[in-house]
Amino acid sequence: MIEGHGFDHTVVVVTRWFGGIKLGAGGLVRAYGGTAAECLRTAPSRPIVPMVGLTFHCGFSDHALIRARLLAMDATIDDETFGADGVDLRITLPQAREEEVRARVTDITRGQAIIRVVKS
Repeated sequence: MIEGHGFDHTVVVVTRWFGGIKLGAGGLVRAYGGTAAECLRTAPSRPIVPMVGLTFHCGFSDHALIRARLLAMDATIDDETFGADGVDLRITLPQAREEEVRARVTDITRGQAIIRVVKS
């Protein structure tokens, strides 16, 4: 049932309380399979998206534009540290958009940002 619905990293638990009616092997398979299928059909699901963390420094003049662009590219700003010479940002984003974000930040900062991957 799990594979038939295209799920991965999923567990279905079906519990049957015996009520005095013997279903037999085939009846049990149909009962369990039908219940599992119904659960998978109605359960909320969401895709697993590989994420990557990045950190970099930008000047105050670039901060607002970078922030707006990052949010538009599905990035989450995890931390902002303001210093005397600019802002250190730590972000999380879908791994598929890493190159796009790197290019955008490099363009906005005119090559000044040194982007590093955050180790988990």
